[in-house]
Amino acid sequence: MALLAGGCSGHSGKGKSKDPGTGVTASEVCDGAFDTSAAEALRRLAGTDTFDESGGSNAAAESPTFSLENAVRQLHDSYEKRSACWVYKSGDDSGEPLLEIRFLASRTHPSSPKKQSGSTSSTYPLGLYARVGPNGADLFFRCPTEAPSRDAFIGDTKYVKGELFSPAGKMRGDNVDKDRMEILNSVSRKVAQTADCVSEAGLPADVPSR
Repeated sequence: MALLAGGCSGHSGKGKSKDPGTGVTASEVCDGAFDTSAAEALRRLAGTDTFDESGGSNAAAESPTFSLENAVRQLHDSYEKRSACWVYKSGDDSGEPLLEIRFLASRTHPSSPKKQSGSTSSTYPLGLYARVGPNGADLFFRCPTEAPSRDAFIGDTKYVKGELFSPAGKMRGDNVDKDRMEILNSVSRKVAQTADCVSEAGLPADVPSR
């Protein structure tokens, strides 16, 4: 089971959902899934409040705009068919997203390890397992979902995994780990609400200290 806290992005090219230069605010990205704390965290990490967004270009050939409904509907799809929310700093022509967020159904979840001396990762008491590392964050939460068909890529599961890719080297601020977890927790809560499992997900509105 790959963990983005120490993994790499599945980014496959920039595809903005809006014309260049129009931009959206931090509270508007990812289908409005950033609560106040997450929007403030994004502004701190980026040093700006104007962003461009893409929902990716997946094999399903659907709208490039990310939506929470699509994220839930595609939980059991293969990686290349799941949409993602890519967030870019407006005016950044590098083609690399500041953030990439995806969700998938999961049959298992890791157990939270004890903090190791010299470790470059941080764990948080959220959901079933929440960890931030040099390249991003992972958040597993309880959310039973059924596969849409018998031949789905992933069958019925009890858990959902949220993945956030965001190399710490591209981030600003003094609390990069917690800011990234604020963002992933906020979007995960919205996904849980959309999937009707928020009461069992264990995702509080406020991210506790690690």
